[in-house]
Amino acid sequence: MSLLEHLPENMRRTLLEIANTLSSGQIRWVLVGSTASYLHGLDIVPKDIDILVELKRVYEVDELLSSRFTVIRRVKESSDKLYSSHYGIFEIHNVKVEVMADLKIQRECGVLKLNFNEIYSYSKKIKINGTCIRLIPLEWQLVANIMIPDKERRVKAILALLKVKGIEKRILNSALHHAPDSVKNMVLKILGNSNLMKVESSTP
Repeated sequence: MSLLEHLPENMRRTLLEIANTLSSGQIRWVLVGSTASYLHGLDIVPKDIDILVELKRVYEVDELLSSRFTVIRRVKESSDKLYSSHYGIFEIHNVKVEVMADLKIQRECGVLKLNFNEIYSYSKKIKINGTCIRLIPLEWQLVANIMIPDKERRVKAILALLKVKGIEKRILNSALHHAPDSVKNMVLKILGNSNLMKVESSTP
């Protein structure tokens, strides 16, 4: 049985409705978060749907989703100690859907900007009932999760999957280009210790 068949029916329906709604406006978007990790093959249970959209269209997304589905929070600029983005929450078929644009992960060591155009260009395409869904690359998920507190289990799961699938260095370099130097070095050290890549520190 495929991963898609294991995905709860209401989550499959929600993904299809998001895809159809946004494609009607020719809006680019990428699935991120736990559902993207699950569809890549991680052994986790996704509980919501997170989507990253291009900044210039995020308020169109807000209008489209709010006109069709339950609104928990309209999209607006949002920032806390960890995240900064244009952020909104909707509910579709009892599934929480979080919409983000211009997402940044902020730590004491610096900021990781999730560059939408690069993530979109490297995204993995899957199909649900003939509808194309784009997933954030695992390499980007690895770097992002290393910057988020209490994500050690997710990081280990991503590393295990990358051992099977292999790392695409151009995608990894894309993510590392936007990460603080200390995070770059941490990622490279972790990959080296996991025998996934030769360690090459970005600083002397």
